[in-house]
Formats: sequence, C-alpha cells, structure tokens
Amino acid sequence: MSVERTLSRLDVNLLATALIIAAVGCMLVYSATHFNQDAPLFQKQVIWTLIGVLLMIVFIAVDYHALMEISPFLYGLGLALLGYVLIWGRLTRHVRSWIHIGSFQFQPSEFMKIFTALLIAKYFDSNDRAYLNLRNFMAVMAILVAPMLLIAVQPAAGSAASFLPLVGVAMFFGGIKPRYWVIAILCGLMALPVGWHYLKPFQRERIKIFLDPARDPLGTGYQVMQAKIATGSGGITGKGFLHGTQVNLEYLPARHTDFIFSVLGEEWGFVGVLVVLTLYLFLILESLSVAKAARDRGGTFLVLSLVAFFIYHVFINVGMQIGLLPVTGIPLPLISYGGSATMMFFMAVGLILNVDFRKFVNV
Repeated sequence: MSVERTLSRLDVNLLATALIIAAVGCMLVYSATHFNQDAPLFQKQVIWTLIGVLLMIVFIAVDYHALMEISPFLYGLGLALLGYVLIWGRLTRHVRSWIHIGSFQFQPSEFMKIFTALLIAKYFDSNDRAYLNLRNFMAVMAILVAPMLLIAVQPAAGSAASFLPLVGVAMFFGGIKPRYWVIAILCGLMALPVGWHYLKPFQRERIKIFLDPARDPLGTGYQVMQAKIATGSGGITGKGFLHGTQVNLEYLPARHTDFIFSVLGEEWGFVGVLVVLTLYLFLILESLSVAKAARDRGGTFLVLSLVAFFIYHVFINVGMQIGLLPVTGIPLPLISYGGSATMMFFMAVGLILNVDFRKFVNV
C-alpha cells in the first residue's frame, strides 16, 4: 500500500493532536527542570517521546486483531512482571512499582493497562451476546481484578484505581442489566470502610490532607497548597515560559511529574490551560468517533477502554492539583515526565489509529 494511501486512511487530526500534546509536555518538563540538577530530565523525556512514537507506529502497523490473539500471552507476562515487582522490586517513594535494569527502570502497571484492554477486547469480540450473563460478567471482572489487586498491594492505590474506568466500560458495553449495576455500586460503597482499614498510613494521610489541607501546611499538605498557589497565580495569560516563580524558586514539589499541570497554569495561565484541555477534549472526541465507526465489537471496546484511561488520568491529575481530589501518583497523559506512562499513552494512540485504519474490510 502506498504511503499516500496509508496517510489518507489515518486520522491525521488525532495523530497531530497527540503529537502537539507531547510537544507541550516536553516544553513544560524543560521549564520545570532547566534551572537545577534535574536539567537532563528534559533530554530523557524527549527520548521517551521518540521511543513512544516508534511504539505508536508499531501498534498502528500490526493489525489489532493479531494483537488481540496474543493478548492472553501479553496479559500473563504482565501479571508475571507485577508479581516480580512485589518480590524483588525496589522500594521507591513508599511503593514497589518499578523494575530496575541498570540505570533503566519501568513500571509494569502502565503496560498492563494496554494488555488488559486487549484481552477484554478479545473476550467481547468473541462474545456477541446483547447482555452478559452472570458467568461471563464474573469472567470479565476476574480479568480486571487480578492486576488491580497486584498493583494495590505495591501499594499503589491510584494506579490500581485507574483500571476502574475499564470496569465501567465493560459493564456498559457488555449490556449489564440495571440490577447488576445496583449490586456493583452497593458492593463498592460497602467496601469503602474495609478499604480504609487496609490503606497504608501515607495513603490515609493523603485523604486527610484532601479534606483539610491546612492541617499540615508545611508537611503533607505542602504539595496541595503550593499547587493551588502556582495554578492560580498564572492569571489569564500566565507569567510566561520559564518565568514561573513557584517553579523557579522550587516551591512546587514534583513539578515535572505529578504536578506539571500547575507549571502549565502558572506560566501559561488560564489561556494555556484552556488550550491544553481543549486538545485533550478533541483527542477524546476523535477517538470516540473511531469507536463508533469500528468494524467489529472488539475494536469498539478496545478504543472505548483506551479513551477511558485518557479521561481518568486527565480528570484525576487536574482534580488533585486544584484540591478537588486527593493527591495520588497519576500522570497527565503525554505531558508528565516518565518513560513508562509516555510509552503507554503513545501505544494507546497507536491502537486507536489502528482500529480507525482497519475500519475498511479490505485493509
């Protein structure tokens, strides 16, 4: 197939939007780190982005049906890596989430999102029932709960919770009857007190700080208060690129990772925030149109699952920085510094473009 014909069948608007968001991310990482010993992180983020683009191309080129066929192997590999982390992983910031190979490290939990979405898509592709019966529903939940439990034990509650949108998509897409929705919601509410009991002390403290940030303004509440100050101080047009005082004076912690949205708010202001959120909205809407036009049930579910991951990460990351949600280690898609998350989201974009590209039977 010629290059021109290939490009004509790709959703160039979606592809360009993802690349623009990633470029904004690289600029913000540079702004957040250029003035101190973290300056080399910008070059690393550029490398992660380029690797992510290469992975995106691979995930466009390989038919998503072939990827769904090998998804049981990928899923099993992901579970094995999550188990490896629990036994031999290095404790970093209270959690065991990374596998270290020399100077290289990665988070299996990020790639597990892609593997799980592919396996569930395969399951739905081979099941054409209008409504899932209880047995099929429990099988789907088992596939979803297994990685969630392994990640929760790390303990990384935020990463484990990032699979919940996939649960919602599976229930909606599987045609779950209303009584099962009610049962699921009631079970979730009843599990909250039990979940609180099993939270680690630092996780409980994050929730307490969310409810009352002023209870420890110089300790655990410092991040939230500084994030609010940085985000709000940008005003309408911001202080200008590289001119954020909260950033340059290093008042804002984790400014290149979890709190990079506050860097955006301080330097680019309300206008910059609105532009970036509009880019996310456009990417999501374009992806939903791909899901609607997909040629099969598996492709539709796969795209909806990946869109759910994007929505969850944007909502949680932005919400925690303006004080609407507790602080958790959820990155901003394609913007926050980090190799695993950057590669995972580019893989997700590649899969969405893959489904769009193969909506034609003769591709």
